[in-house]
Amino acid sequence: MSDSAIDALHIILVEDEEILASILSEKLTKSGYRVSVYNNGEDGAREIIAQKPAAVLLDILLPKKNGYEVLEDMKVAGMLPETPVVVISNSGQPVMLEHLEAIGVRDYLVKVDFDPDEVIAKLAAVLNGGTVPHPSSVPQPVPEITSPASIPPTPATSEKQSAVLVVEDAIFIADLLCRKLHESYNVFQASDTAKAEVVLASETIDVICLDIILPGKDGYTFLAELKANPKYRSIPVIILSNLGQREEIERGMNAGAVDYLIKANSSPEEITRHVARALKPKSA
Repeated sequence: MSDSAIDALHIILVEDEEILASILSEKLTKSGYRVSVYNNGEDGAREIIAQKPAAVLLDILLPKKNGYEVLEDMKVAGMLPETPVVVISNSGQPVMLEHLEAIGVRDYLVKVDFDPDEVIAKLAAVLNGGTVPHPSSVPQPVPEITSPASIPPTPATSEKQSAVLVVEDAIFIADLLCRKLHESYNVFQASDTAKAEVVLASETIDVICLDIILPGKDGYTFLAELKANPKYRSIPVIILSNLGQREEIERGMNAGAVDYLIKANSSPEEITRHVARALKPKSA
């Protein structure tokens, strides 16, 4: 592949989780990259080969064609190992990592363990260490001024009177969702149920956005405890999870959730609309 065939600032992101894709695209754009996003492996593989980006950020569990198949298409097209690929997935098993390295993947990040700046830093590192022309032109990470934990609650005297507690351990999702919700509400964030209990004990919470797969106590157990406690049982709980099977949704709704949203299919704007809907009976 000739240097002239590569756009040194163009990144292709192949990710089907809308929230993650949104925050990654925003971060990359602010850092100076031109970003193309595809939500399935079939479109992603086709456009990677056609557009010849400077680097690829790739999920493994994708609809239509998985990440391994995308990598195989890139290999057949002669793009590996020359084109830097950073895999972003929920699995970090050693066997998987060895397999990806053998294919030609430059780096790997586990979704629940990284923050937005780490992705930008790793991308800059693989570009600077690869065969992309003019490595000095690779953008450097833009420092983030605030994080979900440092977003100050809006004073209760303002128009933002309702408080939302986001219980989510994935930093990316928590970051984007808290920022969007903070446009309209006081926002508190907890990465596990133990921290959520601390917030509930000290703050008046009007809505809870609750992940299911969490460190320690899972979301179902926490929801059952909330509904068994007279102090908290009236707080509307919206489940945000990638467990999208019908039995999981029914389990959540039967446990007392007012809504069940699939993270991969829900934008921050859509989640905010569901929060507003959950608040309506209280404000009516």
